[in-house]
Amino acid sequence: MEPGTSTQRAKTLNLDTYKFHALGDVAAHIREFGTTDSYSTEVGELEHRTVKARYSRTDHKEFTRQVARIERRQARVRRIERSTKAIESFEDDMTVTEANGSEVHHLIGKTENLPTHIGQHVNEHFGDPAVQGFIPKLKKHLLPRVQALLAQEPSHADLSAPTNGQDDWQSILLRQERIYRHNIMRVHYTSYDVRRGADVIHVKTSHCNIMLLNPDFNGDPITDHPYLYARVIGIYHANVVYAGRGDSDYHPRRVEFLWVRWYTLVEEGCGSRRLDKLCFPSLADEHSFGFVDPNDVLRGCHLIPCFLHDAVRGPQNISQRAQSKGDWHSYYINR
Repeated sequence: MEPGTSTQRAKTLNLDTYKFHALGDVAAHIREFGTTDSYSTEVGELEHRTVKARYSRTDHKEFTRQVARIERRQARVRRIERSTKAIESFEDDMTVTEANGSEVHHLIGKTENLPTHIGQHVNEHFGDPAVQGFIPKLKKHLLPRVQALLAQEPSHADLSAPTNGQDDWQSILLRQERIYRHNIMRVHYTSYDVRRGADVIHVKTSHCNIMLLNPDFNGDPITDHPYLYARVIGIYHANVVYAGRGDSDYHPRRVEFLWVRWYTLVEEGCGSRRLDKLCFPSLADEHSFGFVDPNDVLRGCHLIPCFLHDAVRGPQNISQRAQSKGDWHSYYINR
């Protein structure tokens, strides 16, 4: 070999390595964990950063015990947070995502992890316009629905026809005086091109507006509007007992309902080629709030604030329960 020249060093095959030793376990590992493109070692490799971050908080001398103490403190803090934090958000309604029920009208979770005592609820929000007459309105809404459920059962075939909710609403009893809160509801609908779609109604986001058929619509879109619009401020179910005439078993029936704040139509835009405009009625109006059967919901709707006008201001327009602090004077219905 001439000086100044280099060649590649010869490499012989060495079978005494771990890779060749593990070849016999490859098939079993694929069956147990899947192929190698199904997982990554990145998670384990990035965990080195956690230890290094804890090391930077030590005095770099007897760091082993100090790192262990930091890890234990962090674990205790996480455990305290889990025990004190309310179990809510989407975990409350996991049954909604588990069920692929596009053939049903709507889906609301079955959990009862978020109970609300109605008496305590009214007392806590005393003076709030949203809870004025909350219990009578709720029971008047539930009365005809429970009677309709009972009329479908053979043992209650002699029950009279559902009433309008005004006469014997005091015969409605709520088990343990509780209603159970949910955060989301999924509504399935058929679009104009005959396709199935779904809207998720979430009371803590802007996706909280719904539309319903107007029962008083006279068929003339020029003089009347075919739809009603509302903001959902609560999604609930209750175990309802009917103690009126024709029932003696006192067996609770699950009834789902929505607590809503109604919109009123300001002007229609069909003839003028503009979007329909809505606004909230006064909080002092007894018909500003009400309850809706989820089966009556057509779908969610998108409302656009009318930015030409300012937001509503003034203490007389504030309702903590209705979250009216961020209301605008009017809204456009997006088509």
